[in-house]
Amino acid sequence: MSFRQLRGLRVQLLLWTILPFAVVLIGVSLAGIARHRQAMTQLVEDRNRALTVAEANRLSRELNQRIAALGSSAGSLSGDGASTELARADPELGAAFPLGLWLFDGLGQPIVGTQAATDWSASAEARVLASRTAATGRAQTEVRYGDGSRPLLLVAAPAPGGRVLEGALEVESLSLVQSDAWRESATAGAVFLFDSTGRPLLRGSLPRPAIDETSLADLPPPPAEGAGKALIRAPAGQEWLVTYARVQPIGWTLMTAEDVRAVGSMGTSVVETLPLLLLFVALVALMAVSFGVANVVRPLQELDRRAARVAWGDFDAVKQPIGGVQEVDDLRNTLAQMADRIRAYQAGMHDYVGAISEAQEEERMRLAREIHDDTVQALIALKQRAQMARKSITSQPERATARLVEIEALVDEQLAALRRMIADLRPIYLEDLGLVTALEMLADQSQGRQQATVHVEVQGEAVRLFPGLELAAFRIVQQALDNVTSHANATEAWVNAQFAPGALTLTVRDDGCGFDPPEQPADLARDGHFGLMGMHERAMLYGGRLTITSALGQGTTIEVSLPTR
Repeated sequence: MSFRQLRGLRVQLLLWTILPFAVVLIGVSLAGIARHRQAMTQLVEDRNRALTVAEANRLSRELNQRIAALGSSAGSLSGDGASTELARADPELGAAFPLGLWLFDGLGQPIVGTQAATDWSASAEARVLASRTAATGRAQTEVRYGDGSRPLLLVAAPAPGGRVLEGALEVESLSLVQSDAWRESATAGAVFLFDSTGRPLLRGSLPRPAIDETSLADLPPPPAEGAGKALIRAPAGQEWLVTYARVQPIGWTLMTAEDVRAVGSMGTSVVETLPLLLLFVALVALMAVSFGVANVVRPLQELDRRAARVAWGDFDAVKQPIGGVQEVDDLRNTLAQMADRIRAYQAGMHDYVGAISEAQEEERMRLAREIHDDTVQALIALKQRAQMARKSITSQPERATARLVEIEALVDEQLAALRRMIADLRPIYLEDLGLVTALEMLADQSQGRQQATVHVEVQGEAVRLFPGLELAAFRIVQQALDNVTSHANATEAWVNAQFAPGALTLTVRDDGCGFDPPEQPADLARDGHFGLMGMHERAMLYGGRLTITSALGQGTTIEVSLPTR
């Protein structure tokens, strides 16, 4: 098989579709079971992290509600009736703090409280919490562990008169793992609550517990802040998925630990059916390639053959449908449109070349006529006056002198006429003085031949360009001004030359009668606009672009952009 055949679309489809699917089929079949555990672990990690963050947020809302209720009651306490007001505390506040309430002074000394608050109100933690709350003026929390008893959460809020109202509740009374998301999940593990120092406070029961209390000592310490996930390998050989989240505002950490072995057993049926699924995908790929060969490759090959016929001049070769997918037919239609434009362009170029040839012959005839009628006749007259001066030089010196003066005047006239003729053929001042000066002189000449006033504007720093580009720019402006003179019937015309780094933009605008420009450049010659066609060809020769803007009664604007680098 040759290199050209290897680059064919049919072989490329086989190489880049069937072969990759075969490699993927073999590779995925061999590595499917090994990657299954990794994928399931990642899936369960993300699920547990989302559940942990949601549970931490729910617990934060519950604590914020209790702290807000205590702060509201503390703010409403009066001076003398504090004892009575505590005795008549809101039942909802009592439910939020079932271990009672106690009022402290600013130094942390108990003043009055409910009967249920007697056990913890005299503790050092309660007094220190009261002093800290009075000093900061904001609600504070503290955990009291006691002597082997269950940990208590103490909450304090500032009250009027520099006093502090405290409430207490057992940490175990907090509702942990109560959301429907936890109950509906397949999490196999446990949930732990740690205080801000990393000391365990509470354990919640999951629907499928898999970690006992003896494993609590092997768990890693909770992180200092934030939320996240990790894969932990314990010294005893266990491997846990650990996710954690912060419980605000008290700085606790909620941590979920799940046995990885329970995760690995999930979704085994999916792994078993994976080879069959991949085999089905391979069959679908084969069908896709077959469809591509029948509806893409063969029509494209036929289109390639027809395009080759267009290159030899058979412009109707791509007009007949060739079948295949819609995109292939759209490509054929595009090629047919391009063929029509090429044919129209060739026809226009044929007319343009004919017009150029005819114009050259007319110009040659004009030059021959001018040389015969003007220059040759002037030379004959010069010869006759020279003969007369020679005959008179001895007998009538004064008359010979007059003849010589006449000869000198005739020579000056013919020199001026020859200079005008040479300038029409080749603008010498363009080479000597540059494009800007040549345009200004061209504007003066055009203004002398017509009624319209021609204005020349230069923008940017004028620089010399290479001769071919300067001549092309000059001829384009010259033809545009000739069009203004011959067709526009304008009163004013403007020539603008804009010099920019890497580009020259020429604009010729008039206030004349205007016309309807054709949509395609190939139609310029067909409509008889040979001057505009020549300007377009000159611009394209140097990589430029010609833009024609005109309408009946609205004047005409010719803009040419030429690259200078």
